Amino acid sequence: MGNPILAQLVRGDLVESIYTGRLVMLDAAGKIEYSQGDISELTYPRSAVKCVQAAVSLEFGASLENETAAIAAASHSGSEVHLEYVRKILADVQLTETALQTPLDYPLGVPEQRSWIAAGKPKSAIAMNCSGKHAAWINACVHAGIDHQIYLDPKNQIQQRVIELFSELAEEQVKVSSVDGCGGPLHAVSLTGMARMIQAAVTAPAGSELNKIITAVRAYPVAASGAGRDIAKFMAAIPGSFLKDGAEGVEVLALADGRTAAFKFDSGNFLIRHIVSARIFQIWGVNNELSDELLTKPVLGGGKPVGLYQAAF
Repeated sequence: MGNPILAQLVRGDLVESIYTGRLVMLDAAGKIEYSQGDISELTYPRSAVKCVQAAVSLEFGASLENETAAIAAASHSGSEVHLEYVRKILADVQLTETALQTPLDYPLGVPEQRSWIAAGKPKSAIAMNCSGKHAAWINACVHAGIDHQIYLDPKNQIQQRVIELFSELAEEQVKVSSVDGCGGPLHAVSLTGMARMIQAAVTAPAGSELNKIITAVRAYPVAASGAGRDIAKFMAAIPGSFLKDGAEGVEVLALADGRTAAFKFDSGNFLIRHIVSARIFQIWGVNNELSDELLTKPVLGGGKPVGLYQAAF
């Protein structure tokens, strides 16, 4: 039996498309309070758990604070400000963007990408949305006396510590790994394990590496995503909230009191995550203008609304 419908597109009187997936919500004590679909199935978190990877960089001595700590956990839009933060992390260890091993790419943000292409700029390693995370790993390598040229090697101390921390926080041993789109090691956990990881991060004690990263992301949501992005909008509108998206339709979100959720669309759809997130916030009793606005997305016919995208739970 397949996973249930998390969201749907309604045009006129008909449901035109459905988006199935898995969802788990933990209460503040870590107990599963609501779920949909097979939450035990292994899932690649993709970028949704960059905060944990960034915390490992701090453990190894990376010099990150404020906006640079936020961008280490970001899938940034690629604005010039974002790129300056990445350069700052590298300059701290007397390196430049040539040290990055991210694949050449255009900026992730739509306006940023359009401006980049209009200016005739080619794809670059620093424009790739994971360059902050990579710069933090490089910085950590230099501070820890590790050859920064092998920072992506799954066998180096930093990447081995990432696996160890993933397993510890998810409360399950990482057994399946691959390579993420950015070239970094990628490790699968269950959806419940992913939620546990994020809950552990947002409730980590003050002064811990995890707390430092989460605090920075909350304080600088635009550095942690980009201007106009739904992730940044939610964190700005809901004090103490934390959200992080990941490729292939993954998202995690949490409140200041520790309530945490994680979900994944089977189709890998990336464009309607905010609808499910807004519905989760509604279930948690967070009702504000932004959540109401993002709870649905209009479906247009001839330029006019004729239906909507909506959550189905």
